[in-house]
Amino acid sequence: MAKTYTPESAEKWGWEELVACIMSPVSYIFVSLGLVLVLLERPIGWVYLIGGIAATLVMYFVIDPKLRAVSDEYERRQAEFLKQVESVSKWEERK
Repeated sequence: MAKTYTPESAEKWGWEELVACIMSPVSYIFVSLGLVLVLLERPIGWVYLIGGIAATLVMYFVIDPKLRAVSDEYERRQAEFLKQVESVSKWEERK
């Protein structure tokens, strides 16, 4: 069950960022090492590769709800700003 975040609560650092900071290098190293070992036909490479993919999925599912909340708020503000800029910079004469 994914937790829903408000843009304000998503901006605060918590355990999700810690998990993402740990899993990011772990997934990168395991996927890279796994691919190299698979290409060298070492069976342990599959273990590393699967571990790297699992670490990537954990990182994605933990941090994604926060990133979506922040992104949605940014898009909303951007749309308001563009609407304001458009209303100010119209070439038509206002009545």
